[in-house]
Amino acid sequence: MSQQNPYEQLGVAEDATFEEIQAAKQRVIAQLGGDSQLQDNVESAYDAILMERLKLRQQGKIKVPDGIRFPEKLPTVIPKKFTSLAVPNSPSWLSDSFESPSQPQLLTTSGVYTVLGGAALVPSIAYTGLPTLIAIGAGFSLYFVNQKQRRFKRALLGTLLALLVGTVGSSLLVNSLQLPVAQIGIPGEVFAGLVTFVLLWVVSSFTK
Repeated sequence: MSQQNPYEQLGVAEDATFEEIQAAKQRVIAQLGGDSQLQDNVESAYDAILMERLKLRQQGKIKVPDGIRFPEKLPTVIPKKFTSLAVPNSPSWLSDSFESPSQPQLLTTSGVYTVLGGAALVPSIAYTGLPTLIAIGAGFSLYFVNQKQRRFKRALLGTLLALLVGTVGSSLLVNSLQLPVAQIGIPGEVFAGLVTFVLLWVVSSFTK
C-alpha cells in the first residue's frame, strides 16, 4: 500500500470531491479490522490529499468547503514491527538482540514447536524421523528470525547456537546430573530433541 499514491490508497479519483474522499477514508478504515499501522497509513494518505488540496486552494485553483480542516503538518509514519525488551542497565547489544513478541507471533512459534515436540514423542516417528524434525525446526527458526529485520546471518547464528546447545548440551546435562530420562520412557536422543525445540522456540520468539 505504501507504494501507491494517496488517491490509490483511498480508492478515489484525483478529481474526487471532499465528501467522496472523506467517505472513502472511513470505508477503508472500516475494512482494516482495527490494524493500527494500516489505519495510520490511511490517515497519512488522507492528510496528503488535504495538503495537496490546500496548495491548490492557496493558488486559487479550487474552492474548499468551510467545514474542511487541513492538517498543519503531514505526519511521518514510522513502522514499528517489534518491541524491544526493556532490561534496566542492560548493554546496548542485549537490547538490540532480544524483543518482546506480539501475541500472534508467539502463538505461531509456540504452535510450530509444540507440534514438532509432540511428533518427537511418537516412537514410530522419533526413531527414524527425529533428525528430520530437528531440521524442520531449524528451518522455521531461520524463517521466523530472518523475517523480522532481514538479518539472515543473525538468524543463522542463533539457530546454530540453539542446535549446538540442544544436541550437545542436553547430553552433557543428562550425564552430569544423571537425569532419569530413560526411566520415564524418553530416550536420550529424544530428550535432546525436545530441549533443542525449546531453544529454537526461544530463538524464534525472542530474538531479532
